[in-house]
Amino acid sequence: MVSDPILHAFTNLLIWLPVLLFLGSVSFYYHKDFIFSITGVNEVTRKEEPFIYNTVENLCISRGLKTPNIGIIEDNKLNAFAIGWNDKNSWIVFTRGLIENLTKKEIQAVAAHELTHIKNKDNLLILIIILFIGVIKTLGEAIIRSLRYNSSGNKGGIYFFIIGTVLLIVGHIIFPFVQLAITKSREFLADAGAVELTKDKDSMISALKKIQKEKNSLSLEEKSIYHMYIENPSSKNGWTNSHPSIEDRIKALESY
Repeated sequence: MVSDPILHAFTNLLIWLPVLLFLGSVSFYYHKDFIFSITGVNEVTRKEEPFIYNTVENLCISRGLKTPNIGIIEDNKLNAFAIGWNDKNSWIVFTRGLIENLTKKEIQAVAAHELTHIKNKDNLLILIIILFIGVIKTLGEAIIRSLRYNSSGNKGGIYFFIIGTVLLIVGHIIFPFVQLAITKSREFLADAGAVELTKDKDSMISALKKIQKEKNSLSLEEKSIYHMYIENPSSKNGWTNSHPSIEDRIKALESY
């Protein structure tokens, strides 16, 4: 057993860092497969779903963008999300309920909102933030656990205890709130991007109203990716919600 708490802390870090790097790499490269396994996304072609495919493609052509892959979730909820940040791995996913209950212009507005997320590389930004938060929390826990061997109360152990505690506070409290603030700001930007692409703020507003009125709910598995949806109905408005309130988003849209 290592008796020096400082040496033990460094040993823990050397053990955990490769693990964290491996897990981070897996999350980075396979997050699409994880998301699709949770939501049950089915890829669709122009032949299978000409309306939704052409809607997205026309938006992309108008801006000189490559058309992303299109997916549909056979679910009555009214929701949509985008993943990816380049031409090769980007997807826009719609629920069947959204396609069947929104007008053509409203669907176009939602598609433009999600396309803006891809253009702004929002999925990459949030993924990096989530991975960074995980690293900070794990390092803090590794340091604190290593100090259970410290019986001497030397200054080195005290310094490591302070560092570990700060990392835990940052990882569990501060950075998650930073993440929420960033995801909220990106939703406002995506709404604005939808108006820029479609020149039609009224359709974006009416789409949001319909989505809010539907009172969607997310399954336990879906809650792990709540930040990706166009609207997160699973938590109340406030600091703990990943999205701005529909009322605030509409107010911002009306100002354009």
